[in-house]
Order: sequence, then structure tokens, then C-alpha cells
Amino acid sequence: MELDMLLTGLTPFIPVFGAFTTPLISSAIKKRGVPLYYGLLISGLTLLATLRLLAQSFSYDTPLVFKAGGWPPPVGIIYILDRVNTLLSFTTALVLTLIFAYSLEYIRDEGAVWYSILLLGAEAGLLGIILTADFFNLFVMLEVASVSSYSLVMYYRSRAYAIISGLKYAFVGAMGTTLYFVGCALLYNAYGTLNIVDLSLKIRGQYVSLTGPPIETYLLSLGIGLVLMSWAFTIKSGVFPNHFWLPDAHPAAPTPISALLSGLVVNIGGVSLYKFMFIALGGNISPETQALKNAVSAVLMFTGTCSAIVGALLMNIQKDLKRLIAYSTVMNTGFLFMAVSTGTPLGLSAFIYHTIVHSIAKSNLFLSAGIFIKATRSRSLEDISGLGFKHPVSSLAFATSVLTLAGIPPLPGFLSKMLLYEALFEYSVVTAVIMILASTIGLISYMKIFYMLFFGTQGREAEKVSAKVMNIVLLALSAILFGFTLLLVAYPGFYDTVITATVKQIEEIETYLETIPLI
Repeated sequence: MELDMLLTGLTPFIPVFGAFTTPLISSAIKKRGVPLYYGLLISGLTLLATLRLLAQSFSYDTPLVFKAGGWPPPVGIIYILDRVNTLLSFTTALVLTLIFAYSLEYIRDEGAVWYSILLLGAEAGLLGIILTADFFNLFVMLEVASVSSYSLVMYYRSRAYAIISGLKYAFVGAMGTTLYFVGCALLYNAYGTLNIVDLSLKIRGQYVSLTGPPIETYLLSLGIGLVLMSWAFTIKSGVFPNHFWLPDAHPAAPTPISALLSGLVVNIGGVSLYKFMFIALGGNISPETQALKNAVSAVLMFTGTCSAIVGALLMNIQKDLKRLIAYSTVMNTGFLFMAVSTGTPLGLSAFIYHTIVHSIAKSNLFLSAGIFIKATRSRSLEDISGLGFKHPVSSLAFATSVLTLAGIPPLPGFLSKMLLYEALFEYSVVTAVIMILASTIGLISYMKIFYMLFFGTQGREAEKVSAKVMNIVLLALSAILFGFTLLLVAYPGFYDTVITATVKQIEEIETYLETIPLI
């Protein structure tokens, strides 16, 4: 148990250590590919750490707490080992390790050192966001992940489009983190804590004193703080109306970074929102606070539904493959916000499962598309048309990902869409209908690119691409998606063993909070 508690806190710092030591390694061994191989090693070690945490989290009924520097909460920063955190951490580390492996063949220029440093920085930030239970530390990790992502979008610094897209992303992202910081300040001023668990306990009525300000003052600070933070989360996840940076950033970035952005970075907003809606504001709260939560949830549900519809519609008018996939991400982040906004156990199940499936399938989709783009030196749908049977491995990965995201049975995306539908139907019939409508519109676009790739007239003549390692990565991601299918079909109890057990731990939020030791 002590080892697992320690590992919980150290896991986000494994990639930090790797990022700081990468320049030393590259200086000692002056070969171009060394930084990427070293980054792959560090990311692999991080993956092993998250695998250990995942296995152990299902061995404990209650979450474990790592106290940074030995300081007890709420004074010190804490990282929590629970089932939601470990599932998302393992998914993040797995996808990032495969992105590193893909990059071994994709990144061939002299920028490999900075590429590896920034990719490890993004991994550290993402894992920190998932594991932390301190909302100021969450701000720090948001900055770490965001700054790394801005820089990676501008990796091709000799291209004006990359610089413009990266600066747009950076400017909008900086606005988001600023709003989040102001929200943190408001909550700290009202409740005197930066710990999400302590905040949850104080929100439940333990903050009112005979000499203190009236309850309305606390509710006002909580309301404004939540609104500012939620707006920041829509920016980080590319949710309508703050989605406009995302379709520009994807085409500008190297393909592995497009996979990072769409598969992992956009999860930031949903994961952060979950921490506030299900932990800080979960369980039995006062009627006034519940009304405030419902109002914020309604606004977020509206932005999520708009994002789903807008993303699906704009998918169908794209001629650039990367932009089309980017708008697919806008649609799916809308689904994630809709799931979180329900505030129900079924909504949380849909959020967790869809986040995992989308992260793997969307990363696979971008990485497989990268081989077509590399072969034709073009992102145009017309240019990649008809290439399906000429690149069998990448075509298999592309088809598997498209069909998964479209929700075609028996692939795992089908269950994902079913969970979303059930959660939204339970919340409101209107939101369920909108979700089905958006999925149907998105399905048209998915089938369009599927048809063009395999049955369309060949466009531009394709060049031969050396992609042995890249193909192995695509096969691995596709095997994971098929593995999900086999587990769900061959072992019906798999879903209950993993997802239901995970949600139950958060659903019993009163017990969850009692296990976190506070001063």
C-alpha cells in the first residue's frame, strides 16, 4: 500500500524527469534518433507505473492518497489513486507510448530533442491533471500540458500556417487558464481551501459560522467560480463556442501531435469538469447549492449539444482530411460534456467509457491518416481517394477507427453510443434525440471518407512510405479496439467488473470523502 501511494505521486514526475534529462542524453550520444528512443523508454516506464496503479486500484475498496512533501491535506497537495483516475491515466500513458513509437519513423529532422522534451511535458501535465485533487495544482498542470501542446503545434516553425495556428491556440488557451485561475481565487477567498475534497465538505454546509458572511455570499462565489472554470474547460476541450482553435491546430501540427491533441489533450476539460461536478458537488448538497449546480449543468449541456451538432455538420463540408477528423473531435467532446452534465452515475459511466474508446480510436484514426498524407504529400480527400487497398495495415486501422467512432456494432463505439443515449434519455428526451441526430450526421461523413478511401477513384499518385514501426503501432491500437469487442462479447461481466465498479466508487461519494484524511 505504501508503495502504491508513493507511485501515485511519482507517476506524473517520471516524464518530468525524462524531459529534464533528454538534453543530457542527446549531448552524450549525438545521434538524431536518440532523444525519441529515450522518450519512448521514459513513456514506457510511465505506462508500467500506470499499469501497476490500475491493477492495485481494483484491489482497494477505498482510494489511496499521496501527500506531496509529506504535508497533509488540505495544506499540502495530494494525488488520489481511485479507479477513475487510474483508468484514465493508463489510457493516457498507453496512447502516448504508442505516439512516441510512431514518432520514431515520422520525426526525421533535427528538432527531435525539443519534440521529445515537449511530448514528455505534455504527458506529465495530462497525468497530473487526472491524478491531482488540488484545484490550484490542477491549474499548474493545465499550464504544463497546454504550453507543451502550443509548442508542438508550432513544431514546423518555418511554416507560417503552423506559427499562426499555434499562436491562435496559445492565445485562446492562455485566456482559458486565466479564467480558471480567477475562478480558483474566488473559491479560495470564499472557502479558504485549494483541496477539492475539503471544498466538497465545506460546500455541504460546514462553512457557515455565526460570525461569518451569509450563505448567499458563498453561493455567489461558488457560482461565478464554476462559470469561469467551466468556460475555461470548454476552451481546453474545443467545445462550442470555443472550438475554433482546434480545426486549425490539427492540420498545422505533425500527425503524431494531431493524435495527441484529439486523443488526449481535449480530455482535459471533461476530466477537470468531472472533478468539480462529481466530487466537489456530488452527493447530498443543500437545495440552494443543488439549484446552482443544475443551472451550471444546464448551460454546459447546451454547449455540449451545440458542439455535437456543429461538429457533425462541419465534418460534412470538409475537403481536408485532418480538418474533417478535427471536427469529429468537436462533436465527440460535445458528447463528453453532455455526459458529465447529466450528473448521474449512468452519465459518468458514459463519460469514462467514451473517453477511453474515443482516445484510442481517434489517435488510431489520425496516425493511420498520417501514412496516407505522407504517401500523397497532401491532406486533400480527393488526393487520398482510392488508396485503401495499397496500404493494407493503415487502411485496416483507418477502417477500424472510423467504424468504432461511427458506433457500428460490434466494435466498442457501439456500446459507447448506447451508454451516451441511455444517460441522456434519462436526463432529457430532447438531449437524447439531439445526440442521435448528431451521430447520424457524423455517420454520413464517416461513411463518405470510408467510401472514398476504399472505393473512390485514385487521386494523386502515392509514393512509397517506410512505415514498419508506424504499422506496428497501428496494429497495436487496432488490436486494442478489437480486444474491447472480444472482451465485451466473450466476457459479459467485463463491463460490470471495470466500468460499473469504477462508477460505484464515485457514486458512494460520502464514503469516498470520508477516506481522504484531512487535518
